[in-house]
Amino acid sequence: MNIPVGLGGLDAADPADRASAYEALVVAGRVSTSVFLRGLASADADVREKSAQGLAETGDPAAADALAEALSDPEPLVRGRAAQALAAIGDWRSLDALVRTIDDYPDVLHAPHTIATYVLIARGRDVLPSVAPLLDAPQPVTRQRAFLVLQTLVSAMPEAGGDWGALWQSLGAYDPTGRDDAARAVAAAKWGQWIAVHCP
Repeated sequence: MNIPVGLGGLDAADPADRASAYEALVVAGRVSTSVFLRGLASADADVREKSAQGLAETGDPAAADALAEALSDPEPLVRGRAAQALAAIGDWRSLDALVRTIDDYPDVLHAPHTIATYVLIARGRDVLPSVAPLLDAPQPVTRQRAFLVLQTLVSAMPEAGGDWGALWQSLGAYDPTGRDDAARAVAAAKWGQWIAVHCP
């Protein structure tokens, strides 16, 4: 398939034309990488977002450095897609990128999930040491998302003993939105210690 010069229709005026162009580029596979890379540099935030998403779908490692740069994009949706794409291609920077962008692309139908929470959960328990520090993040919603990842993964671990409630109580009954900052900090520290032991 011949990929057109420029943005291949990603910047079309009609949203339906943009969607069709995106689908065609994804179907074409890695031959579309050059178009998506140009799209990452577009002044149009929607084009940048769809370009990062396209790179996640086509999975070309050649895009890794450009995606890492896109983690600093002013638009959170672009940052979220860039982190997703780094994870999709298995880049070494992807775990840090997912943690950094845990708030950047909310799933409005399934709060407090974001693209990053889904990908972190899919990666499994090895992400827990990187996620645990977010239990003490300044923003409550960030703490909620970190705890969502933690609870989902830890609940499935044999080390949890099959009783999430009992483990949660024993480690300080962590509440990501509670007003008692001192109690939350203590519980976050206990979770950090538990994770350090069980997910070294």
